[in-house]
Formats: sequence, C-alpha cells, structure tokens
Amino acid sequence: MNAFRRVLLILSIGAAFSGTSLAARTVVIDAGHGGHDRGGIPHQRLSEKIYTLDVAQRLQRQLEAAGFRTVMTRAGDYFVGLGQRCAIANGQRNAVFISVHFNSGTREGANGIETYYYSRNSASYAAAVHAQVLRAAGTENRGIRRRGFYVLRHTRIPAVLAECGFLTNGAEGRRECRRRPAALRSSTRTGPRRGRRRDRGARREV
Repeated sequence: MNAFRRVLLILSIGAAFSGTSLAARTVVIDAGHGGHDRGGIPHQRLSEKIYTLDVAQRLQRQLEAAGFRTVMTRAGDYFVGLGQRCAIANGQRNAVFISVHFNSGTREGANGIETYYYSRNSASYAAAVHAQVLRAAGTENRGIRRRGFYVLRHTRIPAVLAECGFLTNGAEGRRECRRRPAALRSSTRTGPRRGRRRDRGARREV
C-alpha cells in the first residue's frame, strides 16, 4: 500500500463518522494496549501497541482537521486499564468510541479487516466504519461481528473495535512497518519466530 492509500485509509475512517446518521461531534480514540502490554501473540516480532498508537494519532489529526473534537485514551506508550478506557469514553457526551487494534495469528497467511460491536445502537456505526476501512485497505473482508469485548460491553456510547489487518501477515505487517522509523524497521520482522508450530486460528482481541 503506497503513501497515498495509507492516508486514504485514515481519511476513510473519518469519513465514516461524518457519513453515519449518528450526530456525535466527539470521537473517543482508543489505541489498544500500551506500556507493558505489547499486544499480539507470544514471540510476535512487531509490537502491536506501537502501531495502534500510530494509527490513533493519525486518525486524531484527520478528525480534528475535519472539525471533530477528539479524546485519546492514551497519548503515549503507557498502560491504561480497560476500566479506565471505558470511564474516559463514558465521561463524554454526544460522542462515539473507536478502539484501534491489529490482529495476529499463528497462521501467517491470515489477513483482512474485522470490525466488532456489542450494543444495538453501535451496529450502524460499525457498518459505516467497516465499509470505509475495507474500501480503502483493499484486503480481505473478515466481516462485522457482535462480540462482548470489555471495552464494547462497558462503554455506554456507540462503540466499535477495529482490527486493521494482521501484523503477523507478511504483506500487512510490512505495510505497517514501512510507516515507522528506519531504526524500528531494521529491528523487527513480521510473523512468529521460525520453528514455532503454526496452528489454524487467528487471535481475537479481548
């Protein structure tokens, strides 16, 4: 994915907010993991927490440029508990919540975009976000699913969790790695360590 399409991906998420019937003018952006919580699966070379923060910060800039007010659950590499993330979201009025994650799998070929929601009032919001991100990313559609992840169950405003591709997939991992500084790129590789047994499923965020 070239630089233009990466920017388009971030802009498309912003378009989903303005294109939905929700009247929210505040977007709570939750960069998954952080601090001692790297995210991903054991022995994963690319640290999920770095990439979720990068996407969240880019999304924040694009939404603010479009006139939205944004609230970040974390603005750096530090740990924020799930309850605190929900409390931040629930303290906002006229708002929506998006939790940014990347998927991981022990099967390196796993790829694609997934979007999760829990409450009924989040269904149309999830559909709007998923459609825009999928259209821009041009990768496999893994669907929209209703799941009871903590940040979705305990957030009272409309909320979605977006899995923005697989860091353990060679192509999707390299795409994200190219967005980071050269020093980080040279010290990371995509996928689990060689020699590690692969199994069938992909990780699901909790």
